[in-house]
Formats: sequence, structure tokens, C-alpha cells
Amino acid sequence: MEYDQEARKFNFSAKPIPKDDNQAGGLILKSYYAKNRIIDGMDDGFIVKIVT
Repeated sequence: MEYDQEARKFNFSAKPIPKDDNQAGGLILKSYYAKNRIIDGMDDGFIVKIVT
């Protein structure tokens, strides 16, 4: 993919996902936060690395 210097800022699209899939992902994320004792706020930052 080539960089387009003429592209406008914030020129992107998003595709919605089904409600059930979104809810399932949210529950997995909630479980991860609970198991790893991650709290809300600036004092508990972390990095997520996605490897494909």
C-alpha cells in the first residue's frame, strides 16, 4: 500500500460488527482486565501487542 500525500486528514472508514460479536469481545476483555488486576486510570497503563 502506498502513502497518499493528497489524502484528507481523518479520511477513513469503519465497518460495524454484529452485536453478539461485539458483546463477546467485550466480555473477553472484561475478563482479561479482572484476571490481570488492571484498573481504570492513568496510573495503570499497559501496551497491547498484536502478533499475526
